[in-house]
Amino acid sequence: MTSRKLLVVLKPEIVAHRVLAQVALTELQKNGVEIEEMRKMRINEAMARQLYSQHEGKFFYNRLVRHISSGEVIAMRVNGNARKCIGTSRLWPRKELTEQPIRHRLALSDTRNVAHASDEDVAEKELELFRLL
Repeated sequence: MTSRKLLVVLKPEIVAHRVLAQVALTELQKNGVEIEEMRKMRINEAMARQLYSQHEGKFFYNRLVRHISSGEVIAMRVNGNARKCIGTSRLWPRKELTEQPIRHRLALSDTRNVAHASDEDVAEKELELFRLL
């Protein structure tokens, strides 16, 4: 198995509710995701724009930027398949899964969807942005 160091960011709507943040952290660890470094922080607009730069010009870009910079987040460098545990950002239609990923259980909307997880091709860039390399 290859090492998958990724950035995972728990978004403001989860961090604002300590119990839900703990549920998400526990789920990651229960699914074999190793949290190597973790920091609670606030993302400013410029940083949010860099994080979501691949979506610039899309109709949802400004919503993503506004939301992730609206409150405290928990940024983590993780090792493992966090994306599988978190699930897809496409929440609807919901599929009947025996074990639903975190987003499908806790997300409030397509933007307020619990977490950001790096795609492998941009993980190093995103970890560097958060100074979690």
